[in-house]
Amino acid sequence: MKTTTIIQQYKKEPVVGTKTAKEVKSFFGTNLVDIEDEIIISDISIQYSDTPTDHYQYYDLTTLVSEQEITTLRSLTDIKYKNHTIDLYKQDYSTYVNLQWNFVIKARNILKEYLFARLKESRMMKAVRKDQTPKGDINTFIYDYIEFNLLDRYNINYITLYIQYKNVINDGNTFNNNYTIKNPTFNKNSYITQNIVNDVSILTTDYLNNLGDVNMVYHQTKDASQYTFDYYFVIDYKKI
Repeated sequence: MKTTTIIQQYKKEPVVGTKTAKEVKSFFGTNLVDIEDEIIISDISIQYSDTPTDHYQYYDLTTLVSEQEITTLRSLTDIKYKNHTIDLYKQDYSTYVNLQWNFVIKARNILKEYLFARLKESRMMKAVRKDQTPKGDINTFIYDYIEFNLLDRYNINYITLYIQYKNVINDGNTFNNNYTIKNPTFNKNSYITQNIVNDVSILTTDYLNNLGDVNMVYHQTKDASQYTFDYYFVIDYKKI
């Protein structure tokens, strides 16, 4: 007997691994997440939880699960430490006055790591399985989402440098056997208002890139044969 009604006798399933991290944009709007108008990368830490095997976040934490989520604490201080360098630009060995220190700050990487921690904290990608992602990794998918959709919505507003000098005249570790001055120490204990310095030059290496690497130049104001310093920096990003 021929049926008189059309009955759906199959089930639609998405093709595994075809979920895209790039949001579709149009004149009428987008599906982009709501993000902060201003981001200040200071000394706070951000906490989030996921499963240790594939970084999956459960949709409902009250449900019995096969693998327990574990907590991760991401320090913005650690993120900044890993994404900058400091070098002595030049030194006249006849004097230890007015040494020039060059900082290179990877502003894009720092912002990306911050946004990653925030998205994990908000559980925005909860219940996304790794086999739904193009590269088979949830965290990579989140980083791609940030790269494709969020980073270019920000620009650097300002960078604040904090310097705290230390008298090390009696410290034999200040110089090595070749009398080469050792690099100052990145230390969040220097993050005090009274340690803000204004005599610092800051420029972006690529003016066409809102978040290009930043070169920051600071001239040591105290005799390097007697003083070294701890330093810290805070970056302020604004939404474009």
